[in-house]
Amino acid sequence: MRARALMSVCITLLELTMSNRQLAAQEWLVSANAGRIRSAIDPAVTESFALGVGYDDAMTALRLSGEVPIRAEDALRGGASAWRRIVARRHGLVAGVDLSASGFLAVDRTSQPNPPPGGLLGGLFDPPVPVSADRSGHALAGQILPILGYETRDIQLHARAGVSSYSATFGSQTGDRTVRLADIELNVTPTGSLAIVPVLRRAQARGEDASNYAGISVVTASRSASAWASVGQWIGGPSAGTPWSAGARVALHPRLSLEGSVRGDTYDPLYLRGAQTSWSVGLSVPFAGQRRSVAAPVPSAYENGRATIRLAVSSTSSRPSIAGDFNEWKPAPMERDGDQWSYTVAVARGVYNYAFVGADGAWFVPKDVPGRKDDGMGGHVAVLVVR
Repeated sequence: MRARALMSVCITLLELTMSNRQLAAQEWLVSANAGRIRSAIDPAVTESFALGVGYDDAMTALRLSGEVPIRAEDALRGGASAWRRIVARRHGLVAGVDLSASGFLAVDRTSQPNPPPGGLLGGLFDPPVPVSADRSGHALAGQILPILGYETRDIQLHARAGVSSYSATFGSQTGDRTVRLADIELNVTPTGSLAIVPVLRRAQARGEDASNYAGISVVTASRSASAWASVGQWIGGPSAGTPWSAGARVALHPRLSLEGSVRGDTYDPLYLRGAQTSWSVGLSVPFAGQRRSVAAPVPSAYENGRATIRLAVSSTSSRPSIAGDFNEWKPAPMERDGDQWSYTVAVARGVYNYAFVGADGAWFVPKDVPGRKDDGMGGHVAVLVVR
């Protein structure tokens, strides 16, 4: 029954992810990696070659992958994961829900004596000695995490609390697990190329001691490269230890990037996997869709406490209106000024989101408007910077 419920969550999330109209117009990546690979719900680390395809932005992520192990006695593996954030924003306040789902499939190629999988199944079902076991099977996991937060130009504070559920079957062994989760994350961006992210987490399953985590991540990026690193500490429960990770991506060509990562995991309180170190290195290539180039926000014409926003007359066939954070998202008509439509509003210095509204009521933001970005709901907004 739980496996069916998890499958429903996975299918629903996949439908939500793929229903995003921007996916078809954005950039997908295909990647090829080799290493000691461990993904979200795999029962064990395996040296393998992996081929994957995926898409991600601020509100949506989707990935499909397949792995061929280096050792002939290891199982073939494949996985899929999807994540979707559904939120509403008003005056910096954020409320919504994060949905995620993962699936994993293993197909055994040998009947040689081997120990059963680690992780949830290993933690509950390991016999005292290795046995001849069929390691073919599958695992499904899903999370539902309501989210509340507050966002400004340089700081994003999010708090979430919900549940994570997991179900696995490998050979004749089955297992289910549900864990209550909560976390608080602060994202600080002192510059446009640096983010510092401290986080607190708590995980607790029924009848078990709570596991608490405190950690910090740092991300830096430029046009040609990005790098990230994280370190933390689990306190209490069975997961005491210091997990860490680091990685980087370097653009070798506008259509080719080299990427690598390494991580050390402690005992996992969600899926009961043992401590492991994993690494991978590979290449990624965009294929299909448009490159996700986004025009950078630029300062508006700002004088005596008033900002002016302009739109080319050629961008619309009728007189447009404008709505944004600065007028409580109530459309206000723009004025003709030569070959441009203009709108002047009294605002304090800061960062504001806005969009244009056509005479037919359709909301739009032309591609050449500075700061144009996805709004997370299938449309676009623009960013106004008042300095």
